[in-house]
Amino acid sequence: MAPLNRRSLWLRGLVLALLCYGTASWSVAVHSAPAVDAELLAALKSQRQDADRLSGYLEARVGNDQVLLPALDVDYQVQINGDLAEVTVVQTFSNPLPVAITPRYLFPLSDRAAVSALVMTVGDERVVGEFQRRAQAEATFVAAAKAGKVASLVRQQRPNQFTQRVSNLMPGMQVQVALTYQEQLRREQGAYELVLPLVVGPRFDPERTAEPLDAPVRYAPVQGLTAPAPEPGERVSVQVALNAPVPILAVDSPSHALQIERQASQQLAASLAGGRVADNRDFVLRYQLGGDAVTAGLQSHFAGPEGGYFSLLIEPPATLADASVLPREMVFLLDCSGSMSGLPMQASKRFMRYALDGLQPGDSFRIIRFSDGATEFSRAPLPATPANIAAGIAYTEQLAGSGGTVMSSGIYQALAAPLPDGAVRTVVFLTDGYIGNEVEILKLVAAERHTARLYAFGVGTGVNRFLLESLARTGQGFARYLDPTDDSDEVARSLAARLAQPVLTDLTLDWGGLPVGSVVPETLPDLYAGQSLRVMGRYRAPAAGRVELRARSASGPVRFGLDVALEDAALRPALRQVWARQAVAQRMHELATPEPQRVPPQTDAQLRERVTVLGETYGLMTRWTSLVAVAARPVQPFPDATALTDVALPMVAGVSPAAYGVGGASFQGAGTPEPGVLLGFGTLCALGFLGWLRWRRWQPRTLAAGA
Repeated sequence: MAPLNRRSLWLRGLVLALLCYGTASWSVAVHSAPAVDAELLAALKSQRQDADRLSGYLEARVGNDQVLLPALDVDYQVQINGDLAEVTVVQTFSNPLPVAITPRYLFPLSDRAAVSALVMTVGDERVVGEFQRRAQAEATFVAAAKAGKVASLVRQQRPNQFTQRVSNLMPGMQVQVALTYQEQLRREQGAYELVLPLVVGPRFDPERTAEPLDAPVRYAPVQGLTAPAPEPGERVSVQVALNAPVPILAVDSPSHALQIERQASQQLAASLAGGRVADNRDFVLRYQLGGDAVTAGLQSHFAGPEGGYFSLLIEPPATLADASVLPREMVFLLDCSGSMSGLPMQASKRFMRYALDGLQPGDSFRIIRFSDGATEFSRAPLPATPANIAAGIAYTEQLAGSGGTVMSSGIYQALAAPLPDGAVRTVVFLTDGYIGNEVEILKLVAAERHTARLYAFGVGTGVNRFLLESLARTGQGFARYLDPTDDSDEVARSLAARLAQPVLTDLTLDWGGLPVGSVVPETLPDLYAGQSLRVMGRYRAPAAGRVELRARSASGPVRFGLDVALEDAALRPALRQVWARQAVAQRMHELATPEPQRVPPQTDAQLRERVTVLGETYGLMTRWTSLVAVAARPVQPFPDATALTDVALPMVAGVSPAAYGVGGASFQGAGTPEPGVLLGFGTLCALGFLGWLRWRRWQPRTLAAGA
């Protein structure tokens, strides 16, 4: 090699070393056994054998906490037709470092999302993802990573919580992963609502149980706390195209400022007014449609030999008779853990003022606060007298958030106490849902609630909607959400008022001989004024008839019907995936029900297999079916030297550092790494440089061979 070339290579090496040192402006360490995803790391180690010394990852840290290494942009592209939404989430991973990395991204999706497709783009190569059983998908990903290939692995950890890994992201490389899902939107108070969760909040894990569905998910570094805050921090864009068969009356977002372009009376486009925003709060879009073509009735899709799929939306009369009801024991269960400190606690207090003031003569009430344990305002239920209500409000005003979230202590205290004679128990639960033992809690509620009804109010901008919706379903109640960054009393007042409105109970559907089956949900929930009921199912052949809903209200039996037609046409293919997703949710609900209460009797293993088969048959992401994509051409000649790292997450808007186990501290970096740290880091940088040289020499041959 000519001297000039050698000098050029040495200069490149020096530049890379300086870049490595610049990246280590915080104390940087190399670990041979990093605390990464346990399943994946075990699989990688089993193949790596003696190469553990090369398997470290870079870690800028405060104490023992990681910081952000990879860069990420996320773009949401939403197409809504009536009340059916198709969402494509485009995640673009970039590697600004001089060494190869395998980033891990913990991200949320709607807990009702039917994730049906993945497309990975690496340069000019486009790879369509494949659904595989969880263990098989992990093995496919590990083999691809070991072979030096770029691969993507997406796994569901909870119905609303996913992890994404991209292997062998080379220096300067961008990899784009697009996930597509379908969802049928809910209608409440005359408006449809689209929710795009943008951030996974922190999770408190109490003492572990034997519940396998509650396996802990390692959280990511937190921007501004355990990782530096990026500049700029806006990495999310949202584009919504809305089409309706009737005029669009109104559209707005209570969470973000929008730029709206009306293209026709039945068509509009909406996007974020600022272009991009930080992913620190959920995006919420609400819209109202004119007429009743979509707001009530049945939608169907006939898929030939396998039969058809339908979605039935029924709305009860706008007003129900406000007859006298049985006296209520209102149990207010307040989450007072550290994550609720500050704005969430203030929002809970606003709600409590209106809820207590709204109690009726004959009602009684209890107030229970919980964090590491549970305590109660009074020894017994108090009559809803003006003096007792005033005392209850004064008690809640002095509550503060601190400690852990041992939710079971509050639930036991709320549900285990004897019920006053002639009363019905209503439990009002205010929480952000930031726990990791969701299934344990759901089983506890199912076992202890008896005739009580539970209403879950999520307090926060990025709450655990899966837990809150599941609590409401298990407790035969409803879930609502309160944004603590909105200090207006109107939301708290309207939510509290919902507790006093009439209710339809004991709902059943008479299908009038229509050839339908596999209906979900299998047990219909109670209905409150302004709510709608959506039922999905399958049909064997086209038919027409009348469906009748029967229920009980405070004033007696209620029944009303709707003429429907199960069509012989493939009109709405998304209904196939959406029905399958609801069928999965039904099976997962049964898994979160104590085994003696399951009807018909089913074991955990049987339910897991049913969920897995649904995922394989309908091409859906589930807890036991994952998506994996593998590029054809190797890009990393030293795959054992690829660093495993995390994408840092922002703090949830309105949440204090106490939610993350940090006592109000902010991120501070050390200026000078320790000598031993520099030595280990320098070794990895040298390996990265040698890998880069070999990759540069090897790349043309690899590309030529793959062409």
